[in-house]
Amino acid sequence: MTRVSKKTRPPRRPTADEDPGTLVERMMGSLWRAVTAGDLLRAELEAATCMALPRVGRLAPGDARAFIDKVLVEEAVRESSPEGAAMLRLLVSLGSPATKRSASQALARLTGSGVYPPDWVTAVGKAVPDRAWRRYDVFGDDEAIAVTFRYGEAEHGIVGQIDLTGIPVAIAVGVAANAASLVEAMHREDDPFDRTEEISLAEARRHLEAPLARGDEEADDAVSVDTVAYLPVARSRVRRLPADGAVALPFFTAADRAAAVDDFMKSPLAAEALAADEDATRFWAEVLTGYSSRVPGEAPGQVGPRKIAHLLLGHVPNTFSLSLAQRGHLEPAVTAWTGWSAERRSLDEAATARLAESLPSVFGRFDAAYDDPDSVTIRSYLTDLAVSDADVSALATHVARRMFAVPLPSSDGAPVDVGDPAVRRELVETEFGECVPHAGLTAEEFIAAVHRVVGEIWEDDPAETFAAARRLFESGADRHDILHTLAEKPAAGSSADR
Repeated sequence: MTRVSKKTRPPRRPTADEDPGTLVERMMGSLWRAVTAGDLLRAELEAATCMALPRVGRLAPGDARAFIDKVLVEEAVRESSPEGAAMLRLLVSLGSPATKRSASQALARLTGSGVYPPDWVTAVGKAVPDRAWRRYDVFGDDEAIAVTFRYGEAEHGIVGQIDLTGIPVAIAVGVAANAASLVEAMHREDDPFDRTEEISLAEARRHLEAPLARGDEEADDAVSVDTVAYLPVARSRVRRLPADGAVALPFFTAADRAAAVDDFMKSPLAAEALAADEDATRFWAEVLTGYSSRVPGEAPGQVGPRKIAHLLLGHVPNTFSLSLAQRGHLEPAVTAWTGWSAERRSLDEAATARLAESLPSVFGRFDAAYDDPDSVTIRSYLTDLAVSDADVSALATHVARRMFAVPLPSSDGAPVDVGDPAVRRELVETEFGECVPHAGLTAEEFIAAVHRVVGEIWEDDPAETFAAARRLFESGADRHDILHTLAEKPAAGSSADR
């Protein structure tokens, strides 16, 4: 029978000033106690917390793997007991691919010697999903998704806080041993702009799965220790949710975005801005409308106080090279468009006022954000592609590919025009000039080959070059070595291929 304590409480978290050795000893002691007690949920949380220690301590990848292998896997093997086998089973359920492999091999050694995990641990990760809720703000800036699960008769829940201002990403994750308190918190009426609705389990999976994956990949120093520790548990729970059954998301095309821009341009709210500068007004309408529909299911015209700040202080400075007219017409055009957006979405008077109140602060910070040397450098990656009606998702793909070809350079406070081929050549020569080529290439031939590969990835022509780079990256190779490998292969159509 699955044993889950109804009094399970979250593990005590690591503290920044705690001695590392004492911290590891304390956390491992907590994990062993949970495993010995057969408390399934607590054992999962303790195991996830221990696996998070290298990340919390900012260990290098090699040191992190060594920690997992020596402190977690090998200690479980040395224990040579059902509890040690249970620990390994927990690591297999919650760990990264490398941790799963290491723990699986160790578990095979234990079972081969006749040591098996206790029956209760076979249920790890197999919690039964029950109900789900979504709490969201009326502007579309963020949402929280909560799902309750059952281990036998005991209920618990997970909750993910999703930031919707950019590509949706989980910025906070929690696990509640008391499911009722979680549901109560989701329904608490403490923000006039928040709404709560019950959703299907399939809808919950769609809202959580990709943002949790991004949260795991992009976690930085700002993410709480709790979130880092609970992410593996939350992701394992989401895999228990049905993949099919969610309502199909509407798909908005470039034509839909263009129609929304035309609707704005014909509206009374745009009249004053149009009279001042029609071209600049259309530019800002296309930029705002394009960004607002950058993710599936989001209609053109969505914006909120946080999203407008993200858009104007991040997306625009990092993407568009503005003319003096466009820059000077920012305030009237954006003010008109946000008013049109509020009217189009039927926001009430209070929400419309809240949106309008957020604009002066953003306008006051725009010049500093746009003139920041890092912003100037970043937008040089898209100089030839960033037109006002460009597909934002496509731009993100292009800049990611180009930053793989040429990483953001260290500028010492001065902007760098990476869009200039001569600058890219100089950066490549600086990075690879001291490298020793293989495959019989001279130093000059090798640098020329790296230039060719970088150029092919930059232009995505031929697309096979970046596809090959992705395959190598997914196999575990780092970027520098990938460019080495591709440069040392004969170019398509060269004499070596004929």
